[in-house]
Amino acid sequence: MIWSKKTSIYSLAAKPLIFRFPPEGAHKLAETALTIPGVWNAFRLTNGARKPELQTELAGISLPTPVGMAAGFDKDCKVLGSVLRLGFGFVTGGTVTLASRPGNPKPRMVRLPDQKAVMNSLGFPGQGLESALKRLNKAQQYKNRVLVSIAGTIEDEIFECLRRTQPLVAGIELNISSPNTAGLRIFHEPARLRGLIEGLVAEKQVPLFVKLPPWPRDNENREEILKLAETAVDAGVDGLVVANTHPIESSRLQSGRGGLSGAPLFEHTELMIADVQARVQGGASIIACGGVTTAEHVWQLLAKGASAIQLYTSFIYEGPGLPARINKRLAKLMNAAGVSSIADIADSPPVIK
Repeated sequence: MIWSKKTSIYSLAAKPLIFRFPPEGAHKLAETALTIPGVWNAFRLTNGARKPELQTELAGISLPTPVGMAAGFDKDCKVLGSVLRLGFGFVTGGTVTLASRPGNPKPRMVRLPDQKAVMNSLGFPGQGLESALKRLNKAQQYKNRVLVSIAGTIEDEIFECLRRTQPLVAGIELNISSPNTAGLRIFHEPARLRGLIEGLVAEKQVPLFVKLPPWPRDNENREEILKLAETAVDAGVDGLVVANTHPIESSRLQSGRGGLSGAPLFEHTELMIADVQARVQGGASIIACGGVTTAEHVWQLLAKGASAIQLYTSFIYEGPGLPARINKRLAKLMNAAGVSSIADIADSPPVIK
């Protein structure tokens, strides 16, 4: 590629060029662009994250905006600082596992452009805990805005990840719900989940969040999963992430099944937030995750009871300017509604779509 004034790191990470590459190749290209020192500092002045009305409290963690990057983008905690400079209030690294993992066989990630969605069966590919710890140590200037997602198929693995990552981050997200990873469903049994969480709570030094599986309104497992939410809160978690990707079967994935993310999930996310809030009655902070693309989406989820949101798939389709656009638009919506703080959105009329 010939470098010119028209060529920029932004254009390398934006969708017109990046979609010429297979999904995992495109991800590596964007990640590489984000590792270039200094380039992303320019976003800090225009990303909208300095607006005082957007300041957010999430389970005691102070954030400049409620808009966060979900786990899965920065699996090995390589580009946390650059992601934050784009305008995200927080970033979730991982999912980190104790040992390195190759993930599932390829193809394991498929774009669905017409739906602005993605199917994946990645299965936690990553370099493991030791590599993540080295990078988290180098990113301590961002510690107060970094969560890390951890997972394992036995309790000892999860405890080791918690103990060693928590001094380096603002909070821990426990992933018991990836539809792409064998062995996690053992923690969908309430007694097993309660035992795990009570043990983690006894050792935690930072807020602990549990990432739940999804439950579309007509899903027969809805009550079962809401019971998991209730069990997690009763056992002492500080927050819930609602929710993981939606299970889907597809011959386009080598494994034949995976998780769906992106725009089609939003209506389910809105229903799930209302379900969880009704069940836990403010007993835990809620991070809404699934299909979020616009500031209007953010408003609707905060009004339903979420404290913050996470996104990832919309970032793939909309490019690195997305968090800044959401921040600025959200501030305008708040001003138009006479709302001076994020916490007050829950008591405000629904935003006009």
